[in-house]
Amino acid sequence: MKTTKLLSILVLALGLATVSLAAEGIWTTRADMPTRRYVLSSSVVDGKIYAIGGASGGPSNSATVQEYDPVTDTWTRKADMPTARGAGASSAVNGRIYAIGGGSSISAAHDLGVQEYDVATDTWTAKANMPTPRGWLSTSVVDGKIYAIGGALTYQGTVFSTVEEYDPVTDTWTSKADMPTPRACVSTSAVNGKIYAIGGNLSSPWYRGLSTVEEYDPGTNTWTKKADMPTGRTYFSTSVLNGKIYAIGGLTTGNNHLSPVEEYDPATNTWTRKADMPTARSGLATSAVNGKIYAIGGWVGSSTVLTTVEEYDLTAPPPDFNGDEIVDIDDLLILIEHWGTDEPLCDIGPTPFGDGIVDVQDLEVLMSYWGQEFLTEGLIAYWRLDETEGSIAYDSVGGLDGSLYGEPFWQPDGGMIKGALEFDGVDDYISTPLVLDTVVGPFSVFAWVKGGMPGQVIFSQAGRSDWLLADAANGILMTEFKFLFKPDRRPLQSQTVITDGNWHRVGLVWDSPNRILYVDDVEVASDTCDKGSLFGGLQIGAGKNLEAGSFWSGLIDDVRIYNRAVTP
Repeated sequence: MKTTKLLSILVLALGLATVSLAAEGIWTTRADMPTRRYVLSSSVVDGKIYAIGGASGGPSNSATVQEYDPVTDTWTRKADMPTARGAGASSAVNGRIYAIGGGSSISAAHDLGVQEYDVATDTWTAKANMPTPRGWLSTSVVDGKIYAIGGALTYQGTVFSTVEEYDPVTDTWTSKADMPTPRACVSTSAVNGKIYAIGGNLSSPWYRGLSTVEEYDPGTNTWTKKADMPTGRTYFSTSVLNGKIYAIGGLTTGNNHLSPVEEYDPATNTWTRKADMPTARSGLATSAVNGKIYAIGGWVGSSTVLTTVEEYDLTAPPPDFNGDEIVDIDDLLILIEHWGTDEPLCDIGPTPFGDGIVDVQDLEVLMSYWGQEFLTEGLIAYWRLDETEGSIAYDSVGGLDGSLYGEPFWQPDGGMIKGALEFDGVDDYISTPLVLDTVVGPFSVFAWVKGGMPGQVIFSQAGRSDWLLADAANGILMTEFKFLFKPDRRPLQSQTVITDGNWHRVGLVWDSPNRILYVDDVEVASDTCDKGSLFGGLQIGAGKNLEAGSFWSGLIDDVRIYNRAVTP
């Protein structure tokens, strides 16, 4: 009976191999913005986000510009704007960002001009002033031209319906048809050549969010009323992913800060509730990069201005249950093993949070990923050690292939994840060309190991320090990773034995400023540690100086290095 049931599920799976499901979205906390700000703007150039201006809680606005790199999750200070501004707008055209409108303080008239930021040279240049001075406006780009929409001259002043088009090529402005509903704090986004003006507020009351949505067609210079947003919002932000607009944060009636996210589909003129943003806030900026939206800064009151950055990912995590970064028969068998249970690992459908039971909906999600390979974000080197012969350990990510020394023995069927490499404890090891620049930022190293003896090393930096090893007394996991010029730094030891003959996943993470040890994805030790040195290639299966007794005797599999701090 059990065999018949399993066969039935397998047959059903084969028939679902082309199913594709939509995700509701998942929020993740990212590195804080260095400077707390609200009523800032943001724009994207070459996959990086530029957070521009805003206020930190006092009466004056900021000239600060900071660049966020979503790949490395790091911030970099850039050239300040010539004039501080907040409640302005910004848009990018051909690699340059245009900061438009806004004021030097909350109470000042918002009559600042237009400044062009050249990302390549990190310089600012004054451009033609906008005909109608204003802040609390929004801008969007269609066909290389920027449309400045709505706003107000002063805080809580009379709101505008004004629309003006800026051509960066000729540095000129042209008046366009007014927006039907005058609004400040409106948010605009462009989809398929049309601009959608969403929400905002009237002159009085200033904090009551509107639900109004109006579509502007630059080609015909006309406006069309669209379906209202379910939640009235002001002081909020919108971004576009896959042809849909996402309304995020803001204030509604009663001065309540919002966390709900609502998706607008221009093709169907409909709204859908999505996953809430973890931090309710208003006055934030959002930008979309590589299929993800980043919500930056904002406030929850005059005394609480935020540095918070949260990433909204509409792509559900792949059903790679065994962690080998490919969805295949092994993952299907794991799902079948838990069929009819509430196993969280396999309860993936409907995406992204499941429904409390492993059933055909989870099977549909798994089969929609069938045969796909997934390499984790920030992975800079990955030695699978799945080869069957030869003297090269191939890197699947960056071409940093390792050279085998001694005569380590390939075990194609003996790994924790497919194959592995067996070391003899005498002179076997792998030398890799990777010099990890740990001065730049955080890093992580993980590997599967089996066997070993006290005092033997799993991973080292040639000539400098042993990063993952078993201590000489008891075989517990430890690290000697440390800053080159602080020789008095003590090793970090756990209390977890890794030389007991079982498979263990061991890891070292430096998240700046902490070094953390993991065994089987559980933190087993941590302390504060200065930055490490960046000299010396990385070695697998031997100590830093290739000294006798440091060579690993056992199996090593699936060695991964990341340029970020990984939390298993």
